[in-house]
Amino acid sequence: MRVVLLICILVGVGVGVAGADGGPLRFRMRSQVPQGEKPILELTGVQAVTSLTIDLARGDGKKFSVRPGAIAAGQVVTVPIGDGAPGKATYKCTFSAVLAGGQKWTDTVEFETAVTLPIKFQYDVDHLDLDKRVLQFKVSRPIDKASLVVIGEDGKELGKGDAAYADKLPADGWLPIGWTQPAGARVLTLKLRAVASDGAVALLDLTPWSFEVEHEDVNFATDSATIDPGETAKLDASLAKIAETMKRVTVVKMQLYVAGHTDTVGPNDKNLRLSQARALAIAKYFRSKGLAIPIAVAGYGEEVLKVHSGQDKDERANRRADYVLGPAGGTPPFRGAYNKFRASWSVLK
Repeated sequence: MRVVLLICILVGVGVGVAGADGGPLRFRMRSQVPQGEKPILELTGVQAVTSLTIDLARGDGKKFSVRPGAIAAGQVVTVPIGDGAPGKATYKCTFSAVLAGGQKWTDTVEFETAVTLPIKFQYDVDHLDLDKRVLQFKVSRPIDKASLVVIGEDGKELGKGDAAYADKLPADGWLPIGWTQPAGARVLTLKLRAVASDGAVALLDLTPWSFEVEHEDVNFATDSATIDPGETAKLDASLAKIAETMKRVTVVKMQLYVAGHTDTVGPNDKNLRLSQARALAIAKYFRSKGLAIPIAVAGYGEEVLKVHSGQDKDERANRRADYVLGPAGGTPPFRGAYNKFRASWSVLK
């Protein structure tokens, strides 16, 4: 009886021949699996085997026995290993077989397995500082290290970052990772990869990119969502900026977000409906001019004032709309005062 060592915990797959003298079985091992699965031993018949028993002794003393039965030459049989208990384990695996000619054969293989707990991320925009180039994130369990690849607006790699955590979480749970990039470049996507000491890996793609369309505000009359003909030139200028950005950034599907506002004259619920109507009017104008990307609209009423004029003040500057480009299907890319009010967004059909 020979002992063949198969240590493949890092790559998760190993290949060997059970029997160093040219035995009847060849095996592959999927040794690392996520929780909820069992490691897999894949056996391929080199010679015909009329019966096969596999006895497994785990390092903690627990034993398992599997009887795959007959295996023909060239046949592939998969055998689950153990009970799926999470963590690393060492097994001594003894094969006992009877070959087609009646000859008995035994061999022993030792290998390691790992059933890993998943790593889940928690993230919010308040913990991403694009100016300082630092991302903070939380994980569901301690990790050993993380790496970050930063993609720019042209879809090419912009920078990288690495951090080590030694399987310890800070008191507040937030883990920082920084990166370097050329000055003046804009981040499109962050690709985060976290690795635990048991080899578990988790990936997270974040697309924090957005483009606030600087524009001259459309002047709406009091209690009106009508765009006066004299105001359309402002919208045309904004549309040109949107088109230029879409031409420059081609690696992300975009959506335009239009947020409508009112002054403080009138009841809140009425102003909310009015601001929604103003956002919708602008969205429909952009659509009529050929803007084909999805357009989402929301009304903020008098909740996000441009000029804090007090209640019941007819302030023209507050009767406006803001436009921001962001990833299609993502979270509306509005910050600051916008986050204090939960708006209802709808997509223009």
